[in-house]
Amino acid sequence: MKIFNRNEEAVSPVIGVILMVAITVILAAVIAAFVFGLGGQQVAAPTVSITAA
Repeated sequence: MKIFNRNEEAVSPVIGVILMVAITVILAAVIAAFVFGLGGQQVAAPTVSITAA
């Protein structure tokens, strides 16, 4: 019977950190796209003019 003595204790925390960083980067990209994209799509407000003759 072979017993493999591999140390895999750090695998789960490393994957957790990678997932947290990936989620943070994706969330920051979505928020930045929303904020910067909103600035380019602003439409000028309609104006009213009254002319009396």
